[in-house]
Amino acid sequence: MPLPHPVLERAAAHGLGVPVRVFDGRVGRRRAVGWLVLLILAVLVLAPAAASYLVAGRIWIGVLAAAVAVGYLVLAVWILLRGGLRERRPVVYLFDGGLVYAGTGRTAAYHWDDLSAVTVAGVRGGKRERTRWQFTVTAQGGRDLPLDDRLPDVRSLGEVIVAEVTARVVPRLAAVVRSGGTVRFGAFEVAQEGVCKDGQWVPWSAVREVGMGNGIVRVSTVDGRELTALAAHTPNAVAFVQLCAWKPATRDRPVR
Repeated sequence: MPLPHPVLERAAAHGLGVPVRVFDGRVGRRRAVGWLVLLILAVLVLAPAAASYLVAGRIWIGVLAAAVAVGYLVLAVWILLRGGLRERRPVVYLFDGGLVYAGTGRTAAYHWDDLSAVTVAGVRGGKRERTRWQFTVTAQGGRDLPLDDRLPDVRSLGEVIVAEVTARVVPRLAAVVRSGGTVRFGAFEVAQEGVCKDGQWVPWSAVREVGMGNGIVRVSTVDGRELTALAAHTPNAVAFVQLCAWKPATRDRPVR
């Protein structure tokens, strides 16, 4: 896969390894530009033709050509205004050891260890509409890398990043909990005593299940209660679920 030299240089400097795939958000912009050019050319052909037919007395053909030309012109204006032609769209170069984020005025390379959190949001406008995915990747230093439907097949890219970040985050946070510390995932906290949300602690002996589905992170208790939060507001929600699957040796300690 041919990659720009700056991308290759940054990837090599960060030891990102072998290139895997390119997710180019500029594809949609190039497609919009192509349609815009075709529509303008069609208007330039149809408008004189409509005028010629009208002058020649072929009214219906002239009116039809004029109507089509106006329709094409309206569509071209819509693309010009709503097609995001002035918008900078990201390009993500995926490597087996990390990624390079470019196309938004700055090119930066990140090893998987440089990424600290991923927040996932999936929105569906209706039962028959497709889910629109958005992933917000937080790099060390606090910089957020937004990944959304401007990138083709963004869900596949997001799933890779979630898997890589989770594999590194869970052991580190588990060590914090084992040492007696508390780790936070949005509104949730995890400690040796159990799991907490909004000051409400549930000991591990009372936790029945921790899972995530339909955009909701859920902690179910043996007595039927539930602690819930939106996945879109819970960084590293997958890591939270996996961490809760690990049962601390001290899970039966009294809750705070």
